[in-house]
Amino acid sequence: MKVEKIYVALDFKSATKSVLSHALWLSQTFDCKKLCLFHIMEYTLTPPAYLMPYINKEKQKAEATLKSLVEEIAIYKLDVDIKVVFGRLIESIKEVIKDEKAIAAIGFKTHITRPSTSERILKGLRIPVLIVKGEDFKEISPQAIKVKRILCPIDFSSYSLRALEIAKEVAKKWNCQLKVLHVVPEQKIKMIIEEPSEVEKYIENLREEASGEIEKIDKNLQYEILSGSPAEEILKKSKETDLIVIGSKGRSYTEAVIIGSVAEAVIKNSSTPVLLVH
Repeated sequence: MKVEKIYVALDFKSATKSVLSHALWLSQTFDCKKLCLFHIMEYTLTPPAYLMPYINKEKQKAEATLKSLVEEIAIYKLDVDIKVVFGRLIESIKEVIKDEKAIAAIGFKTHITRPSTSERILKGLRIPVLIVKGEDFKEISPQAIKVKRILCPIDFSSYSLRALEIAKEVAKKWNCQLKVLHVVPEQKIKMIIEEPSEVEKYIENLREEASGEIEKIDKNLQYEILSGSPAEEILKKSKETDLIVIGSKGRSYTEAVIIGSVAEAVIKNSSTPVLLVH
């Protein structure tokens, strides 16, 4: 995958150094020398004029923080620019990210009662994005990121096949193990077929078909075929891996859907970083 720029969404909270470290790891992975560090000051309504001096002051503080982060990563000799954008979230993302041959890195938090900012940012992006999970870093250090095992779930949709190509590229770069996982959706089959013995036969046929499809793609791939709930099986396997590379949606979703239910469940519940591929 040709990556011309890496966009790094920062909120200056505890995950900032971890997100920046992963962005630098991406720059090494895809041999990309251009980074854009950006911060969004979200306002859903146009603020009254008397608030503008305060907003401008906050914007200057954010710019100063971004500049200090640029100084911290100067040793990596990258071309780094910064942007602080004020306005509605999705419109602000579109204002910042204009490159199609790009990738993004963001931290991830979730709320029980409402979509978090990171969840909303994800749904505004149309480029691959690395969702940083795990413990916060105490310092900026791409060397601390050790990817030895990659998991790539596929359902043979165009999104998952693109994810597989990127997973293979990352595995080759870092000489790490890549495992492909296909999960036959058992519950959906049981909704169509009532007879248990027929369900088992149908699942077995689908497993054999999936095996044949994977062999056609690349006979050297290491793979596993399971049956059950795709999201649950992926999350179980994620405990044995350092990075999940997954397509944003599967075969059953229309273009209007940005992130499918399986990818969304994996992003929310995995403690492993997720590279989401559109």
